[in-house]
Amino acid sequence: MADKSDASLSFGRKAARPAGDERRREQRSTAFLKSFFSLLQAVKIHQNNNRALIGGAEKFIALARRLHESDDALVLRFHNKRIYLQESKLIYRRETIGLFDRLYDYFTKRGIVALRFHTGEAEFTVDAVIGLARLLNLAEQRPSPQGWLSERLDDPVFQSIRLVLRTDDARKQSRSQQGLRAYAYVLKSAEEIARKLSGDHPAGIGKTRRMIQNMVDLIIEDDPLFQALSTIRFYVDYTYAHSVNVAILAMCVGKRIGLSKRSLESLGICGLLHDLGKIEVPLDILNKPGKLTPGEYEEIKKHSMNSTRLIVKIRASRKHLSEILVAPFEHHLKYDLSGYPQTNRKKPVSLFGRILTISDVYDAITTPRVYRGTTLSPDEALGYMLQGSGKDFDPILLKVFINMLGVYPVGTLLELDTRELGLVTVPPEDLPEKSTPVDETRPWIVLLKKKQKNGMVKEKIVSLSSQDPQTGKYLRNIVKSFNPHEFGIQPTEIIF
Repeated sequence: MADKSDASLSFGRKAARPAGDERRREQRSTAFLKSFFSLLQAVKIHQNNNRALIGGAEKFIALARRLHESDDALVLRFHNKRIYLQESKLIYRRETIGLFDRLYDYFTKRGIVALRFHTGEAEFTVDAVIGLARLLNLAEQRPSPQGWLSERLDDPVFQSIRLVLRTDDARKQSRSQQGLRAYAYVLKSAEEIARKLSGDHPAGIGKTRRMIQNMVDLIIEDDPLFQALSTIRFYVDYTYAHSVNVAILAMCVGKRIGLSKRSLESLGICGLLHDLGKIEVPLDILNKPGKLTPGEYEEIKKHSMNSTRLIVKIRASRKHLSEILVAPFEHHLKYDLSGYPQTNRKKPVSLFGRILTISDVYDAITTPRVYRGTTLSPDEALGYMLQGSGKDFDPILLKVFINMLGVYPVGTLLELDTRELGLVTVPPEDLPEKSTPVDETRPWIVLLKKKQKNGMVKEKIVSLSSQDPQTGKYLRNIVKSFNPHEFGIQPTEIIF
C-alpha cells in the first residue's frame, strides 16, 4: 500500500466504499445538482433579498460542503456528454437523465468545462453563490460568454469559485492572455507570501493554491504555451519570477509523467516556494557581482533549510504542509545525494525534489545574473545538464525534461545561414506542416528584424523544415544559437 504522505502516489486512490455508501453519495450528488439547477432558475425571478432565493443558496452551500468530504474543493466537470463530480462519473438514471442533460447543455453553451467550489473558504457565501448564478444566466446573451465570465469572476467576492473555460484553436490569443494573466497572479501571490512572512505576519496559502489550480488546468490543456511563458525574465524581481518559472517547468514535467491534478498542484506550490528562504539572505550577498567568500556561500546554502522553516509558518492544514515541505528542502540535493543541505540520509531524493532540481538549474543557468559571467542558450543548457545525468540529475526525469523542451527549446535565439535571426516559438495552429512529422532539430521560428533604433520586431513565423521544391534543400539552416537576453530580447514579447 502506498504511503499516504506521498502525494504523487496516493492521490486518486480511494478506499473501496460499500455499495450503500455509494448509493447515498449518488443521492447527495443528485440533490446537489437539483439544488444548483433550482438556484439558476430562482435568480431569474427573484431579487437578492428574497427569502426563498437565500434559502436555496444556503441549501446549495450545505450540500456542497457535505459532498466535498476531505478534498480541497468540490469539482463539477462536464466532458463528452457526461457529468463528473470529484472525478467520479455520475450515473444517468431514468429519473435524472433530464436534469443531467439540461445542466450539461446549460454549462457547455457558456463554454464551461468545470467549476471548482472551495467550500471551506470564508468567501464561499450566499452572496457569492447568488452572484455566480446571475452571471451564469447573463453570460448566454454575450458574444463571448467565456471572456465575459472570466473578467467578472476576477471580483474578490468570487475568490472561492473557479471556472475552467473551454478553449479551442480559434481562441489561441485568448488562451495566451489567460496564461499571461495566470502568470501575473501567481507571481503576485509569491511576492505576497514572502512579504508577510518576512514581516512575521501570518500568511495563508488558500489563494495561492487556487491560482496554481487555475494554472494546472491551463497546462493540462496547453503545456507548450506554458513552456513559452517560462521564458519570462524579470531582472528586478528575479527570485519571484524564477520561482514561477520553476513551478511551471516542474508542473509541465509532472504532466508528462502522468501525475494527478492534485499532485501537479502540490508540485507547483513546491516550485513557487522552493526559494522562499532567500528572503533571509542579505541582498548584498544575493546580488554580489564577484565570487562569494566561503562564509557568504554558507549563508546562501542556508536558504533551503530556511524555506522549509518558513513554509511551516504558513497557515494550512497539516496534510497540505506535509505535501509541500520536503521538495523545497531537497532542491539542492543532487541525485547522488551530494549538494546541500548535507545530512546522513540514505533515502533517495523525493520525486518532487528531483523534478525541482532539474527545473531550478535549467531556469537559473539560462537567466542572466550579475554574478554569472556567462548565460547559456537554452539548447546549450540542456547539453550542459546532460553531462550531469545520473549524478546531479535523475536520468529518466532529465530525459523527459529534454524531450519536453526539444532540441531547441522555445525562446532559443538562432542565427541562420541566410543572415537572419529567428526565435524558436510554439508551432502555429491549423497549418498542414503541424500534422506531419517534424525534425526536432528544425523547429518553428519567428523571424526577427532590427528596428531603426533599438530592439527587434517580428516579421513572420516559418518552419526550418521548409525545403526548396525544386532542389529539396532546406531554405534555412542553423549556424549558431544564443541566449535571447544577449540581444535584449524578452521572448514572451515576441511569441505572444
